[in-house]
Amino acid sequence: MLCAPTREAVSEWLYRHHDVPADDDETQALLRRAIRYNREEDIDVTAKSVQFGLSSLAQYIDDPEEVWFVKSPKSFLGASGLKPQQVALFEDLVCAMMLHIRQQAQAQLPEAITQAVIGRPINFQGLGGDEANTQAQGILERAAKRAGFKDVVFQYEPVAAGLVLRSHLAGRKTSAGSGYRRWYD
Repeated sequence: MLCAPTREAVSEWLYRHHDVPADDDETQALLRRAIRYNREEDIDVTAKSVQFGLSSLAQYIDDPEEVWFVKSPKSFLGASGLKPQQVALFEDLVCAMMLHIRQQAQAQLPEAITQAVIGRPINFQGLGGDEANTQAQGILERAAKRAGFKDVVFQYEPVAAGLVLRSHLAGRKTSAGSGYRRWYD
């Protein structure tokens, strides 16, 4: 989940407060439009303008008229007929979320986090089939790279869930006693 004063605030926030580059022509055009819009509307984009998770939800519930709220952009990434500026906006949204996750994880670890395994559905929502899947995965990959991940791979979500479960089960220990086995972490 993410919220911001306007959708345009996300692009400016990435650039101004996190030095995330606008790599291509469409992303640069989106950034220019965002900065212009925020100035015209007298919106000061600060480091705290974009919120994530429960704080974004709380801000939205507190004043839904004053924030722009996105629960999950992933469901839109494979939509047919997206214009290049819409693709650029989705890329910025996903980049902001991935950057936030990376920063939260980085705060817990001494070494740099530069690799990401991203879960993806077998088929993204949309009517475009392979084209929709290519579009959605491209948005995710570009966003991840802009968020600071150098190595990005994708895993189908059902497989990823199975790997997490296997890893979790392999990490458990058993204790025999009273004629039964008790599992504990």
